[in-house]
Amino acid sequence: MTGCTEIQLPTKLIPARQLKEIMMDWHVNQTSQPGAYEISGKTNLPDRTQLTVAALRYLYPIAATARRFNTDPTYTILDYQSVTVEQGTWQTQLNLWQVASDRTFKENWQLDQQGLAIRFNPSEDVVFLVTLAPIDQLPALQQQLAKQGQQLAKSTVRSSTEGEQYAQFQKTLAVALPTGSTLASSAQVDTENFGWGRRYLIPQEPQNPTQLERPKTRQTDAPARSEEFLR
Repeated sequence: MTGCTEIQLPTKLIPARQLKEIMMDWHVNQTSQPGAYEISGKTNLPDRTQLTVAALRYLYPIAATARRFNTDPTYTILDYQSVTVEQGTWQTQLNLWQVASDRTFKENWQLDQQGLAIRFNPSEDVVFLVTLAPIDQLPALQQQLAKQGQQLAKSTVRSSTEGEQYAQFQKTLAVALPTGSTLASSAQVDTENFGWGRRYLIPQEPQNPTQLERPKTRQTDAPARSEEFLR
């Protein structure tokens, strides 16, 4: 009598589903307006995905005492805007320059530096950032992308000091410090009475250019004839 022994054949391992990285193609272009940059992009992120677009410049303390206490550079956010993905595209504009009281162009840290005891050496570059917002919804977005066979690139997922993960894309562009000033209008309106001037003064009547002479002969007081009336 022979017995039967069940032999388990090795099952073929099914490879995990390969997730494709999402596409985020974006550009930074300077506009004709001083200090203004247009940031636009194309992506296959879901519609209504919120993005925060920001521009920052790193600042390095000049004073030796400041370097002893803090060796890390600080940074200033020059401008930021919120934008929403619509039909795979998004676009916004950042204004990196401000107008000082003397009408010259400055960055915000230059305006505040006068009240600080420390001076900074600014970086030659400006970092443009695109961050998925709000960051607390990143896990839900990652699950949604996984169902569609997509994922965020590992290089874009980072952790904050509080341990929260967020996704961020960045580009670095050489941007010179502001120069020049706003031009005052050549046709400056009178500021009296909010530009209306002295409207309460009645102007004099202009002189008649035609010189009138008195008739040399006496005018008759005879009644007008019937043919002189208008018909």
